[in-house]
Amino acid sequence: MRLQRQFTGQKITLDTSNLIASGGEGRIFPVVEDSSLVAKVYHKPTEEDADKLTVMYNNPPQTLTVMPGVTAIAWPVDLLCTPDNNRKIVGFLMPSVTRSLPIHTFYTPKTRRERKPLFNYLYLHRTARNLVASVTDLHASGYVIGDVNESNILVSDTALVTLVDTDSFQVRDRQTQLVYRCPVGKAEFTPPELQGQTFRDRDRTPEQDRFGIAVLIFQLLMEGTHPFSGVYQASGDPPAIEARIKAGHFVYGNSRVPYKPMPLAPSFEILHPKLQDLFLRCFQEGHTNPKVRPDARTWLLALIEAEENLVTCDKYSQHRYDRHLSSCPWCERTSKLGGRDPFPSREDVQQGLHLKPLKPKRKRRSPGRSLMPTPSPIQPPATVRQAVSAPASSYRPRQQTRSRGLSPQIQSLILNLMQGAIIGGIWGIACSSAIMAIVFGFFRGTGGILGGMFVGTIWGAFFGVSISMFLPPPRGLNRWKAFIVGSFCGAMIAAAISGILFGALTGEIVVGQTLLWGAFLGLIWGAIWSVFKPPLSLPTPGGVRGWVGALSGSVWGALLGSLTGAVLAMGAVLWGEWQLQMSLTLTLKLMSQMFLMATVAGGLGALGGILSGATFGSIGGVPPLPLSMKRVGAKGAIVGGIWGNFLGVIAGAVLGAISAALFPEVFSNTSGEALPLFLGAMVISAGVGGVWGTISGIVWGALGQL
Repeated sequence: MRLQRQFTGQKITLDTSNLIASGGEGRIFPVVEDSSLVAKVYHKPTEEDADKLTVMYNNPPQTLTVMPGVTAIAWPVDLLCTPDNNRKIVGFLMPSVTRSLPIHTFYTPKTRRERKPLFNYLYLHRTARNLVASVTDLHASGYVIGDVNESNILVSDTALVTLVDTDSFQVRDRQTQLVYRCPVGKAEFTPPELQGQTFRDRDRTPEQDRFGIAVLIFQLLMEGTHPFSGVYQASGDPPAIEARIKAGHFVYGNSRVPYKPMPLAPSFEILHPKLQDLFLRCFQEGHTNPKVRPDARTWLLALIEAEENLVTCDKYSQHRYDRHLSSCPWCERTSKLGGRDPFPSREDVQQGLHLKPLKPKRKRRSPGRSLMPTPSPIQPPATVRQAVSAPASSYRPRQQTRSRGLSPQIQSLILNLMQGAIIGGIWGIACSSAIMAIVFGFFRGTGGILGGMFVGTIWGAFFGVSISMFLPPPRGLNRWKAFIVGSFCGAMIAAAISGILFGALTGEIVVGQTLLWGAFLGLIWGAIWSVFKPPLSLPTPGGVRGWVGALSGSVWGALLGSLTGAVLAMGAVLWGEWQLQMSLTLTLKLMSQMFLMATVAGGLGALGGILSGATFGSIGGVPPLPLSMKRVGAKGAIVGGIWGNFLGVIAGAVLGAISAALFPEVFSNTSGEALPLFLGAMVISAGVGGVWGTISGIVWGALGQL
């Protein structure tokens, strides 16, 4: 099956002969070109699916990976569309998750004993800890899982957790406030207030996720026991699990319920006291008041403390238990189960004895030659957020240490700033050099520069047409568009090169000053552009309001104010020249006057437009931004120009105000009074920033750098 990536345009092949999984919504296939990705293709794709996936793609949670190659949340990395001209969205790409199993494999004693026998109580604590760490990030980003269940959470040998089936999450579009609901759920993990409800008709809340997550934590630490399972003590047939949840019959709570704990279930007292309190808060107090259910962050802190309080049994190093207990509960449980050790020793696993029932009184075996091939040693449990010291014992899983340096988020921010500043600096030098070359070439008649631009135009047109032959629409341009774009790009590149060479050969000071100013402006622009991204969302009918509307209004106001002010100012200059000379001749002096007046008027109009747009936008008086899933080419240029103008105006006004305060002599031509000087600097700098941001945003947006 051949499909096309929506945002990169790359065509990919799905290995349909090697089906990974199939469900009610779609099927998952490997990607032939990239083994690190898999594709989910819907049986019946809808426009709502496409809109929801686009919102998810544009607003990922903060932490999707916990370390290189390890995915915490299998988030969409691109959308998949048909390769024809219709480009219908039919699915999405997500990271491939390997060497992981569903979480129930680890908390169910039978499957853990058969498949992961060395996964002890420390690993189960670490699994719960990594689970709530991912949920913390997810909730902080405004998402709700909705369908919490034991099949949508995968766990690795080192207790790393990956949340999958993310396209079923409840998603809220931050721009339009439209909610894409989670239409499914599993009764065992559904809170009482949702039991018997139609999920498609209900907005989910983080408090409802907290219930399902608490059930999973309980099962992890209580040998797969469900918190609402027990032996029914009343007459009649035992109620179903959903009826018990709805009634609030938490078997291990302080209230009287018609159940007793399951006979083979571990004692509730084996849990760390803080964990016991949190379960009571969630299942007992939270039955009628969901707000009191502990959030994921609270669980994370309690699980860290509980893990740190685990001690090792004196007899069996695989047995870990809380230090508040006077004896090892797992030794007692082994006897209760007829010799079946829930956490068998490495020697038992090597000899296959963990799969056979043992005598109640087993003797300690001395290490000897294995009767079975030695299994691969289990890796130490890894942590998502924070590493802790392992308890002292003969078996020491090596802990992953946490760097004392900057957090990954800060490191990523600094890296993006540096990368944006470097690229912006190069861009600034190229732009200033090209502008200088055009001025010298056309207004001073420098033949070398004009000749270079002519040759660049020819070569640009040639390359543009050549590329269009190998990259036709919809991924590329048609030949006429490619000819025009290639000619323009070739001329600008040649102008930039010619400007630098002209400056180097003539040694004029103004050339060096222009390049330095261009580098400075480009550096500032690149850094700002790398940090502040447009609020991407598909356009929807109607307007937006609130803070989202205020932001949209500010962006629209900056653009319309800049254009209106610049056009009126240039018109006024041309009208004045016509009144004086009764003719119009475009000289360098006249163009300089037009640019200066357009800059000042554009800056003034942009600042006024931002204030007006923010006011009208907050009450729903502006439309959403014309944003699109295709963020390259012409659509990318439109979005980039609009957003770049806004960023340029804001950044220019701020820099102008700072410059006026620190270096007032720079604006000495204005009035000597402090307030006019300050405002004049803001207006002029906002105008320059608006021009720079618009041009740069158009180019960068067309290249897909949104």
